[in-house]
Amino acid sequence: MVTVLAGPLLPVLAARWGLRDVQSGTFFGAQFAFSTVGAILAPWRLRRKLSIGYALIGAGVLLLYVAGVVTSHTTGLAVGLAAFSLVGLGIGFSVTATNLLVGGSTAAIRARQLSIVNLFWGSGAVFCPWIVAIAERAGHRRQLLLLMALAALGIFAALTPMLRAPEPASLNKQSAATVNPRLLGFFAVFLFLYVGTENAVGGWITTYAHRFSSMTLEDATALASLYWLALLAGRGVGSLALNFLSERTVLFSGVLVALAALILLLAWRSSHSVLIAVAIAGAGLGPVFPIGISRMMGRGPDSHGTGWVFATSASGGALLPWLTGFLSTRTGTLRIGFLVPCLSLSTIFIMALLENRALREPVPPLVTQ
Repeated sequence: MVTVLAGPLLPVLAARWGLRDVQSGTFFGAQFAFSTVGAILAPWRLRRKLSIGYALIGAGVLLLYVAGVVTSHTTGLAVGLAAFSLVGLGIGFSVTATNLLVGGSTAAIRARQLSIVNLFWGSGAVFCPWIVAIAERAGHRRQLLLLMALAALGIFAALTPMLRAPEPASLNKQSAATVNPRLLGFFAVFLFLYVGTENAVGGWITTYAHRFSSMTLEDATALASLYWLALLAGRGVGSLALNFLSERTVLFSGVLVALAALILLLAWRSSHSVLIAVAIAGAGLGPVFPIGISRMMGRGPDSHGTGWVFATSASGGALLPWLTGFLSTRTGTLRIGFLVPCLSLSTIFIMALLENRALREPVPPLVTQ
């Protein structure tokens, strides 16, 4: 929920503090920058970072609650930046540590457990805007922030034993290993492209549907919610499918389904066809991220180096949506802009296809006397 909290809160904060769009946008920048720092630092003492992450999130949201009484433009901007910086750092710590700790499971259940964890993460991201909107209409926005802050601090309290707990043996072993830059680079690019694709489609689908189908703006806005809900459903189905199918099979199927749906989206124009294509694309994308994390962890990378992988993947969520809009502006049509996620998914499929060959350990040459 806190990952997407800035979006639904932004209009309220901007109106209260008299912020221009360029000033409001700094809240996203602060959260993203500190989240990146948190992702890089998280692999050092994972269990400690996991618990501290929730303390930082709780402190940041509590600061937003306190800021509800601030009316000064300058003070409001400063308090908002401090709050979202704390939230971002907490997200970087907690999300990265969670994925790495769960990813340290045995190979047989790693991908399924990662899918379940990310399913719940996505549920919070989907429902947060609705919950904030309901609280705002009822005049209980500050009470909701207080409840979220107390919930995060409650989780921190429940996790305090981790502050003194030793690191998992499997992760200690990984930490002692030599960093494999080829392995980390491969999955950094893979996850950069995936997160960028997910956010490019989710960020632009409302505009695309409104422009190229008969949908009203209100219906097109609801389409974005359908996309994220379909992605969650795909993640849930993917976790079940992993009980019967291999990771590679589920991964290939998801990428191909999503790619086919995006191609059909570019070809079709009716509102019903757009609805179907968006739902299928979201469902196909669902299992890709947790399986990508699972395959990275399964190859035993240095756990410290994986922080850079998570930081790089987050930057994909910022760059590819921008590139989609840039290409649309340059060519005069968002259809051309949507080639960005299509090409990104195609690259992901090729990388998945060549993964074993690309990451195969070189055979040492024979030494003859």
